[in-house]
Amino acid sequence: MNITPKARLGMALVCGLLASAAAMVAVSQEIDFDEEVAPILDSLTEEQKATLLRWAESGAPIADDYQFPADPEAPLHGEELFEYEIAPLLARHCLECHDTGRKEGALDLSRKAAAFKGGDSGDSIHPGDGENSLIWELVDTDDMPENRPPLSAKEKALLKRWIDEGAVWSVDWIDPATYEHEGGGEQWVRRLTLSEYIETVRASTGVDIEADAIALLPADLRADGFSNTAYNLNVDMGHVTAYAQLASLIVEKMDTLAYAKKFYEKLKFTDKDMGILIERMGKRLLRGPLEEEEVILFRGISTTVASAGGPIEEAVGYLLEAMLQSPRFIYRIEEQPEAGSSRRVGDYELASRLSYALWGGPPDERLLDAAERGDLNQTPVLQAQVERMLGDDRAIDRSIQFAYEWLNLGRMDNLRPNPEKFPNWDSRLAADMRAETLAMFEEVVWTQNAPLADLLNAQVTFLTPELAAHYGIKLKGADKKADALIRHDLTSNPSRGGLLTQGSVLTMGGDDASMVTRGLFVLHDLLRGIVKDPPPCLDTTPIPSSRGQSQRVISEERIANNSCGGCHSKFEPLAFGLERFDGLGGYLKRDVFGNRLRQDGEILFPGDADPIPYKTSAELMDLLASSDRVKETITWKLAQYVMGRPLGGRDASQVLDIHAEAMEGGGTYQSLMRAIATSDLMRRHGVSRPTSVALHFSQN
Repeated sequence: MNITPKARLGMALVCGLLASAAAMVAVSQEIDFDEEVAPILDSLTEEQKATLLRWAESGAPIADDYQFPADPEAPLHGEELFEYEIAPLLARHCLECHDTGRKEGALDLSRKAAAFKGGDSGDSIHPGDGENSLIWELVDTDDMPENRPPLSAKEKALLKRWIDEGAVWSVDWIDPATYEHEGGGEQWVRRLTLSEYIETVRASTGVDIEADAIALLPADLRADGFSNTAYNLNVDMGHVTAYAQLASLIVEKMDTLAYAKKFYEKLKFTDKDMGILIERMGKRLLRGPLEEEEVILFRGISTTVASAGGPIEEAVGYLLEAMLQSPRFIYRIEEQPEAGSSRRVGDYELASRLSYALWGGPPDERLLDAAERGDLNQTPVLQAQVERMLGDDRAIDRSIQFAYEWLNLGRMDNLRPNPEKFPNWDSRLAADMRAETLAMFEEVVWTQNAPLADLLNAQVTFLTPELAAHYGIKLKGADKKADALIRHDLTSNPSRGGLLTQGSVLTMGGDDASMVTRGLFVLHDLLRGIVKDPPPCLDTTPIPSSRGQSQRVISEERIANNSCGGCHSKFEPLAFGLERFDGLGGYLKRDVFGNRLRQDGEILFPGDADPIPYKTSAELMDLLASSDRVKETITWKLAQYVMGRPLGGRDASQVLDIHAEAMEGGGTYQSLMRAIATSDLMRRHGVSRPTSVALHFSQN
């Protein structure tokens, strides 16, 4: 056979002779077609042979975005070994003590130059000589990590092999947060959350099922900071029973015949007519075309009704109930790629990804039409759809859901302060505080179209007269008697401004305004910082304030304690600027014991060597709002929320690209959603092994 080298590759690939990208070297060698390819070709049908030959003769074109599957069991080397095995290992086991900020023994293992320079004990890594590298000696004898579980045999073997192979180090800074979760790139099967289910029913059928769904369905539980995390969206018998009841209730509220006629006018029991109805109605409800087997199964329902002499309306009702309980309705299911491979998601899959990302509900007719045409994955078409969707009110609602989840505002429903400590507490204030935060979010994100980081120092808020009185803010004129939230300018109030000065966030510190809880929120949710859990034997009971001991004094004593300070120094100082806010967000200069409360402090951003001082809480808010790290954290948080799963090291390069594009667009919610929606994170499924992945972000 006289074919081009690319066609030779194509035929070998189709015949299964090339299993990975590494096997492409076979193209430069002679493949014995008579021995290797011809027997496989002989097993094909004439039609398959003709198709393969036409493709080969046309030059064997291969899609630019096609990625050959990689062997998931093949050992990694060089940059890939470092980025996907060694960097995560160092982040998990070493950087708690040996990062840029702490540097125990003067050793910093988070940066290349510092790591190879070594610490007080000398050089730690000798490239090409693992046996005589200090880091290997300490790990091999289990002397390190200190007071933590030792490395596994597999981890030790990887570390030694990496050093023996030359200790390739391909990133500027190992960010521990990047490796908090293993893997990345995959898309998990996801059950619809409660809010997504309610919106999916409304958008698909026109029925408002919110009250019934809230009453019947078990609550979604938070995991990794959000309640839409796929691995935690389980289904138990409570869900199964509830979905069956809800399907019946939905159908009862519908004009089923009128609904069916939107898809097909000829409502008859014939196989042809019923098949057409099922295909069209199913495509809308199940968010994509039905397989032939699915049509046959649904048609069995209508056949059963017809055999019993039932009317067409009954058949349509049962069909709707069945579809509303189908896994394809309740879950977001996608075709899974083979292990180690990566592919573009299908157009219908992309339509669902987009609609649930931007709207929290199913794709509308225009998205489904674009998917049916097969052009949704084309960048200009995709961009136009994203712009259209961002202009819809549902995009505002979805963004507010993100804020609600990110800040864990659902906990306000359970706020029960100590009545002895707060005798004047009015439970209605909890709802006012939550409403304040969400109204401010909408103001900054949609009315002002400002950067998301401006949420940290925005000089505007929304108050009821009762909440204003609680904060000690004096309203003027008609605002004093308002029965709803009133927009209030804070430029003349230096103690307020930004999320961290609002009651909905401050209350997470509990009645005693815990520096621990507040500091951990700033570390985890604004700075993407990492700190390990305390040892199980440690007493973590909060220490209440007393005369001469404010919460800050108690915190400083913990930080000075050798047993606690290593970890607590990373997060408690982050809350020093909030000491004047009590457990319910009130502002005080002295606590009930007469202790003077301060608002100065310093903040150490992850990856930096030196902290930055501030004198007031307002200065702290400005530092956070201008921080690149905070902006990057918001990108990671929103990307995680959109994808419904924790992001890992294999997602890092894509998140970096998303962040850079969003910052070019002004760092707004809209620019960030545009970048996510058109990224490979959204448009691809599965992972291969890209080389030279940049796993660091800019520093402050």
